[in-house]
Amino acid sequence: MLNLSSAFAAFPILETKRFILCEITAEYAPDTFRLMSDPQVMRYFGSLPMQTLDQAIARVEGIQASFQEQSGIRWAITRRENGEYIGTAGFWRLVNEHARAEIGYELAPEWWGQGVMPEAIGAILEFGFTQLGLHTVEAQIHPENTGSRRVLEKLGFIQEGYFHENYYDINSASFTDTAVFSLLKDAWVRRNQSAAE
Repeated sequence: MLNLSSAFAAFPILETKRFILCEITAEYAPDTFRLMSDPQVMRYFGSLPMQTLDQAIARVEGIQASFQEQSGIRWAITRRENGEYIGTAGFWRLVNEHARAEIGYELAPEWWGQGVMPEAIGAILEFGFTQLGLHTVEAQIHPENTGSRRVLEKLGFIQEGYFHENYYDINSASFTDTAVFSLLKDAWVRRNQSAAE
């Protein structure tokens, strides 16, 4: 069982060396639109690039609603030095009875390849395993999304499944495959202990 009442009592602010992960509020709608109207960002996202600011406002409202409903939590990734919004990441598909969740994320292209996601998601996983009470975190990616695969493998995720043509990709207008990764709490703990030695 997840620790929903304590984990969702107030929105948790997470900090890393370079970033502050905070609540996605209405003021971030223009940044959300800038990010999610970019075809590069949306290539493997499963939906078309946004066309209007109203779509971004609706997404922000949906993220806020999922937190209020204790069904998901997503953080804005902002630069510690100036508050610049560069992406988001968080948990969705929370399965309370199995202490499981899926993780998702997106990042502005100018920040790709700079270690942002391993750093940010590392803090999110720490929260998930220690505060939320997760036993397992899952990630589903397009097999050609090599950047996302590198992020997951760097964090200790292992590929546990592969589904053929199980997902209709609206961007390519075709059925695509899905690679399924997961990370167990015990593996996360062991990995962190080894890194600290």
